[in-house]
Amino acid sequence: MQRTLAAGVLRSATRCSAYSVLPCKGHTIDRRTALDLFRRQYHPTAACERGAPKKKSKKQQIITKNKRDNVLEKYGFASPPEDSQSTDKFNRYNRARGRDGPQKNVRVTFDEMKWPQDADLDEKFAAKTLKSRLGRFQANQDVRRRCGYFGIGDGEFVEWSGKFARAVLAGGIERLVPKDLVPLLIRSRLEGLDNFILNQFFAYLERDAPHIVKDMKYLREITDLRFPHEWAPGARTMKRRIIMHVGPTNSGKTYHALERLKHCQAGVYCSPLRLLAHEVYTRMMSAGVSCGLLTGEDRRYPDYTLSDVKPIGYTSTGTPITQVTSCTIEMLPVKLFDVAVIDEIQMISDRQRGWAWTSALLSLRARELHLCGEPSAVPLVKRICETMDEEVEVREYSRLGKLEVSSRSLEGSWRNIRAGDCVVVFSRAEIYAIKNTIEKKTGMRCAVIYGSLPPESRVKQAALFNDPNSDYDVLVASDAVGMGINLSINRVVFMTLEKFDGGGVRPISVSQTRQIGGRAGRFNSGVNVGTVTTMQPSDIRALQSSMGTMPPNLDAAGIKPTTSMIEMFSHQFPNVSFSQLWSMFCDIANVDDQYFMCSFDDQESVAKEIEKLPLTVSERYQLIYAPVNARDPIVKQCLHKYAAAIAYKRECNIMDVVTLPPYIPTDRETIHIFEQWHRGITLYTWLSYHFPTTFTAVDESFAIKEKCENTIQMGLLSLRKPHRDNAGGTTGGNTDGDLKYDDSQSIRKALGIY
Repeated sequence: MQRTLAAGVLRSATRCSAYSVLPCKGHTIDRRTALDLFRRQYHPTAACERGAPKKKSKKQQIITKNKRDNVLEKYGFASPPEDSQSTDKFNRYNRARGRDGPQKNVRVTFDEMKWPQDADLDEKFAAKTLKSRLGRFQANQDVRRRCGYFGIGDGEFVEWSGKFARAVLAGGIERLVPKDLVPLLIRSRLEGLDNFILNQFFAYLERDAPHIVKDMKYLREITDLRFPHEWAPGARTMKRRIIMHVGPTNSGKTYHALERLKHCQAGVYCSPLRLLAHEVYTRMMSAGVSCGLLTGEDRRYPDYTLSDVKPIGYTSTGTPITQVTSCTIEMLPVKLFDVAVIDEIQMISDRQRGWAWTSALLSLRARELHLCGEPSAVPLVKRICETMDEEVEVREYSRLGKLEVSSRSLEGSWRNIRAGDCVVVFSRAEIYAIKNTIEKKTGMRCAVIYGSLPPESRVKQAALFNDPNSDYDVLVASDAVGMGINLSINRVVFMTLEKFDGGGVRPISVSQTRQIGGRAGRFNSGVNVGTVTTMQPSDIRALQSSMGTMPPNLDAAGIKPTTSMIEMFSHQFPNVSFSQLWSMFCDIANVDDQYFMCSFDDQESVAKEIEKLPLTVSERYQLIYAPVNARDPIVKQCLHKYAAAIAYKRECNIMDVVTLPPYIPTDRETIHIFEQWHRGITLYTWLSYHFPTTFTAVDESFAIKEKCENTIQMGLLSLRKPHRDNAGGTTGGNTDGDLKYDDSQSIRKALGIY
């Protein structure tokens, strides 16, 4: 079986050109196959030629050996020693990484041929990729299975998929033209292209073979998503003034929009993150503006008896009227506003969450609507607003502080790290190891910020880094640092410019690079010039290219079907599971060119977890969009118990579900356990607002949530401070990546943990 898979990999690699991608995913290969892939990658023509290779010079042999070693290391094989004295060291090297020998199989992804940067992804690449994916489409068992849901047999699929593929290659399918697929590949890459090909296959059948699928015309009608602006008739009856504030990071665009918000009678701020919503809430209250906070897990209103803030009026029942509401964009209230601010408008094209920005843009009932974000969103927003007979006023801003891209990297040396640096890592597992290495090599303490860390802990870690009087000089962070927290960063250092996206390792986008790099040298932070660089010399040229390139214009906005649409569709397939039902809806939906269906991957995993419970379609719809990561076992356990309480109509007490471990976390694994429990508690508070009669222990959930946050923060704060030794290294620090903590009873008592 293994040889068959490896042979398939090699045959596919032989057929693929320099722009192609391997049509297999997740297969295992041995050392010999990895070497063959190396030959085809660096010598694609010579690998297929017969006869002896030409003799190489000594310099060429050295270059080839280095490239070969890099490829072997990429697939998890250490290069063999060239002398017998190094054999023991080589074996220890492999054993330390869980490798028993050079023949151990490893997992490879489908992108052995390097995926290009966004700026290099052109029509030629799109044409070759389309041809490759069409060939895979006809032989893909998953595609056949999904077509089988609609009653398409194997014989019919073979016949009509062949006709469809020929029509595409002949230019007969208008929406599968290579030039128009470039934005799709930038946004969704291969997964998005494969799904779009299947969607267009159903459109082709509707036009040329409607008899293949029963009630095809009706199914396409009830899944018609071409006119989402018609879903919000209340906003269509208003004359809205729409103003876009666009510019790079740290240009003051959001500041000007918030200044306008302060002086309105009824306003709302829509944030991409709970951290940002809380920051604006705090800023408004500090400025004397009565402000409420509304997120999926938290709702706060001003206590007018304890603060100097006064309400702008009272209702007929005597309830105080709050001037501004700061909310996460998914929690946008349905009411009339004078001024509304939508932040990070470029996320309207986000694969997972873009629907929330599209919904806010189309349905917000505000006399004045301010959109803040990147210039790349301007053409798309203008096109959408034209369909609603609305004009867009664009205000452009320049960066307030100076930003420089270094011409030199840190040459791979940790000793080049200095105070005020933010080291960006795209793997949570590596953050603690890098933190430990920096502390050991430099003697400076590091704060950490990453996505799965509770927002409250991120704020506290940011405060430690920003405080010049603390002994935290360096920040080690994931891409979560790109937005949401004000940081006094002198220099951003990218450990790498590639990131695993679930399907393979890809270059990060131009937009991501510029947004993260732009965090250096924040205005009014005391830093005159911000600097961006890389750890390795091999990445510096790509960084300079990305920082000097404007992100490509957005081409489409994300949408999702409404509850009523899913319920109507479910009546046509009463015996189909909800996860399968949603997949079928996405496959056959009719979507306009300037919109796309947001990814259902995360929601599908949640839907499968609760499949066997007797829930209604409406209840399932709400649960799949809850803040759940179904890959975490503890969160999954909480989800099952919460969903069962909803299904069987019984009250659910948080104390019956959540039991925090009776210890302080001492390494990244135990910290991750507390992070999972925190997400389980957060899910309870979110559900308490959507199912208030089921989840009634709200006060208890906030108390245990605070206790969990304090425990995590104690694990982060109580690391032993490393000290430089005379040799330039450190002593007293941790050498294995584990966290050390101060077992002081006073600290634990102050935090209320024990």
